[in-house]
Amino acid sequence: MPLTLDRIDAAILKALNEDGRRSYRQISKMTGVSTPTVESRVRRMIDIGLIKKISPVFDPDKVMEGLTALVTFRVEDATLSETAAKLAEAEEVRSAFMTTGGSNLMLRLVLNNAKELQDFISSRTRELGNLQVISSQIITKTVKDEQGVIIRSGLGVPVTCDYCSGEVTGKPFKLKVGYGERYFCCKTCLASYKEKYGSRIRSLAKQQPHLHSS
Repeated sequence: MPLTLDRIDAAILKALNEDGRRSYRQISKMTGVSTPTVESRVRRMIDIGLIKKISPVFDPDKVMEGLTALVTFRVEDATLSETAAKLAEAEEVRSAFMTTGGSNLMLRLVLNNAKELQDFISSRTRELGNLQVISSQIITKTVKDEQGVIIRSGLGVPVTCDYCSGEVTGKPFKLKVGYGERYFCCKTCLASYKEKYGSRIRSLAKQQPHLHSS
């Protein structure tokens, strides 16, 4: 069962998405909830994997050198996932998407010049052997480039068990660990996690006496 974002979660995420430099206190004033509430909500969304990282967003039009390109490929369905993963390891690949249609793999590349673009395409096509280039376009200006998720209240977020890594299909069992929470698919995984990491859980609880496990 996915966790559902409420109005407060959505407001906090929108504030961070607009400017990741905002402090919890600033977001508190914007959303009308307390600073500790903002902090606990952000930690919760990090714990469930919704927020992967908070990093600077660069304006590519401010960079005078280099180019950005979109390249689409046709890959054999049986090797699509493996091929996409291999290509995604390259530093030049900033985004990799598996798609429908005549092409089933799209890359967003950042390189120094058109020759590097051609070299990348040629070398990877030879290296992997199962790539057919469908198209390549150089981006001349970025008009809009936003997150791939529209943040809204009621958005469901799948949860993975922090012990067995399986999907949590029912209401998750929760455990408070330090300032964050861990989620489990069943009582057995919860108990196994406590047994494995018991000393660390108790150590964190002593450092933060006002927190307790549930």
